[in-house]
Amino acid sequence: MKQIEKFLIVIMILTIISISGTYFSNILLVKLYGTTEYGKIVLFNKVVASIFLVFRFLVHICVAIWLFVTAREHKTQPWAWLVLGIFFGLVAAIFFYLVRIYDLLRAKSEVGGNSSG
Repeated sequence: MKQIEKFLIVIMILTIISISGTYFSNILLVKLYGTTEYGKIVLFNKVVASIFLVFRFLVHICVAIWLFVTAREHKTQPWAWLVLGIFFGLVAAIFFYLVRIYDLLRAKSEVGGNSSG
């Protein structure tokens, strides 16, 4: 197993743990305080957070598909970029472009170094 694959597995596990921890803490608070005003506020916050979570998930899926297609065009591990896009969304897209810029600058410096030597 390559290092990038191990890294992606660790990222997936940590993301699942962090998301599930948030939901379990909200469920615990509602159970402890019942349907009092505090419980209603927590429930409302959970509904709003769920709406944003769905929106964020859709954005991440769109970014992941876009990263997959773009990485395939550039021949740079499309499945790894797909997974990073699912978990990190727009941050993965920014990171993809930083890696692309680095690769282009490195290729340019290698071409320039070979022609002058």
